[in-house]
Amino acid sequence: MPADALIGDMADHLADARSRARDALGGEAHLGDVDDWRQSLVRARDGIMVVWLVWLAMRGLDLSVQTGPILLSAGLGISLYLGMSTSIATRLRLRFYESELERERLEIETNPEQEREEVRILYAAKGFQEPLLSQITDILCADDDRLLKLMMEEELGLFIRHINHPLLVGLWNGAGAAMATLVLATPVCFQPASTTRFWVPGAAAGLLIVLGFASARLTSRSAVEAIATWLGTAVVAGGFVYYFAALLAGQP
Repeated sequence: MPADALIGDMADHLADARSRARDALGGEAHLGDVDDWRQSLVRARDGIMVVWLVWLAMRGLDLSVQTGPILLSAGLGISLYLGMSTSIATRLRLRFYESELERERLEIETNPEQEREEVRILYAAKGFQEPLLSQITDILCADDDRLLKLMMEEELGLFIRHINHPLLVGLWNGAGAAMATLVLATPVCFQPASTTRFWVPGAAAGLLIVLGFASARLTSRSAVEAIATWLGTAVVAGGFVYYFAALLAGQP
């Protein structure tokens, strides 16, 4: 096969592989990309936001019902949902990793020369020239495990790393949201309406500040930026929900 045609075939193969990865990870599986326990802080924020928005919607609609049980039910329900969704997403991501690892391993075993040529094309595209190009190719192709890792990263953009068990991921994400929900919504069940209107905004803001600070410290972000972003999002989304609910209820 002419060199230009071979390069074209390899380029098509790489494009197909990368497209397959984008398609697989562009859906629900992308939620499992971050499976570290620190993600539970973000899920705690999400639980707080749900309770906050439900409370504002009820105020906007001027519903004369006890808000505590509703907020608690909504918060715990979203906590269960967040735990289940991240568990499922992590499982889908693991299955995709396993299938692509097996596919690439089979290609290395059955067609090593094609894989070798792919490595040459990849590193030639990075600017390497002979004789260094051949030396790099020889080194990378000398070990199947190293070649497998390389092709997963270069073809699919998938970096092999430890991924926690889906059930564990779901557990700590759901637990994070549930704990924040309980702290915010449980006191509402025992408060009169006159104090609830101060407790929910104040406690929600306080929890978001604490969680934003902790998340920033654990992820090397700016604490001020994280807190401002989370509080700003809560204010904007809360304002929309309140006034839209009031509009639906026919309030002036």
